Amino acid sequence: MRPIRIALATLSVGLLLVGAAILPAAAALAAPVAATTPALKATGPNERAYVISADAAYQAVSQFRPASHLGLTAFLSQYGDRLTPEQLKRAQAQVVRADLTLAQLEAKTRVTRILARSGASTTRIKQAADAASRAFDGATASTAWAMAEMQPMLQAKLSLFEGLQAKLELDRSMRDFAAVGAVVKAVRP
Repeated sequence: MRPIRIALATLSVGLLLVGAAILPAAAALAAPVAATTPALKATGPNERAYVISADAAYQAVSQFRPASHLGLTAFLSQYGDRLTPEQLKRAQAQVVRADLTLAQLEAKTRVTRILARSGASTTRIKQAADAASRAFDGATASTAWAMAEMQPMLQAKLSLFEGLQAKLELDRSMRDFAAVGAVVKAVRP
């Protein structure tokens, strides 16, 4: 019974971060975005590091957010009929909350990127990067809270196979989300 409980418990985090279409955050790091930008040509090595890392952070979040929303929406479409109307309403609210949290994170990384590309002072860029890092920490805390709320609802709703599949998808999504966080927290010269 414990493996089933663990699988179903982790599924609730999947409501925030699951999705087969999630692009790994590492792909954002590998993208040659900043190598040819005018902002890079006009800056020194320290400023270039800010631009490159700020670009990578923004891209990682902006790729993760729509994929996460798509996965959550697909999950509700597939399993929503098993929930009571009240549970479905709560699950839909979690999807909205997850998207808003990621939208805030995306906005913070966008500000950091704009500041880095515009040649703003190191202090302003660092403050923006720290705000983005705190937003990621908030998203992580929100995920933990959502998991605690959703676990009891989903525990008896999925079969063993569905719970195990959800755990696999959740693990992948959590790795992707952790990679996004590492990229966000790496915005430094």
